[in-house]
Parts: sequence; C-alpha cells; structure tokens
Amino acid sequence: MIQFEQLYKEVLPVLQSKMDEINYYEYDGITLEDIWNFCIKKRWRRKKVEELRLYEIVETIYSVKPSEIVSYFQIQQFRSENWFEDISNHELQELLKSKTVESDK
Repeated sequence: MIQFEQLYKEVLPVLQSKMDEINYYEYDGITLEDIWNFCIKKRWRRKKVEELRLYEIVETIYSVKPSEIVSYFQIQQFRSENWFEDISNHELQELLKSKTVESDK
C-alpha cells in the first residue's frame, strides 16, 4: 500500500519548484513540508492515498497559491494555540474573578 511518505519522495522536485515560486513572491517561512501538509490536510483530506494519481498530485501542488497556504496555517495556529498555557489554573481563576468584580461596579 502506498503511503504519503513514499509519494513525498516522488514529488519532491515538484514541491521544490513550488517552493521556488513561493520564494519568488517573497513569502518567507513556508517550507516544502508546509506545502505537502497543506495538500494532505486541506486538498486531499477526503481522499485515500490509493485513489490519488501522480498527475493529480502534481496538478494539486502546482495549483496551490501561496496565500492559501499562509491563510490555512494562520487559521490552524489560532485554532490550536492555548493562549493561557503560561498561566497556572489559580492565576487564571484570579484573572477571571477580578474581571467579574470590575464589571459589577
């Protein structure tokens, strides 16, 4: 059975070409893995690996717009980010408590 890791190795030159295009438009911070993960999680999320043909994979990679990748990862960052991870439970309760006391005034 084919896995995404095997396909990644096959389409690495295509990913590199897309990466060159993205760099040309000065989108910094996007890696080959970011492009690949975007395709897996966004474009192919409802497809099985076995159903994908090589030409479909190449077409998908070339059709990805840099702004789509940036938007997708920004949204993922907002969804997964724990804004209060550096605060203890007690400190969080104190913050919430003080907020409700101030709003009652």
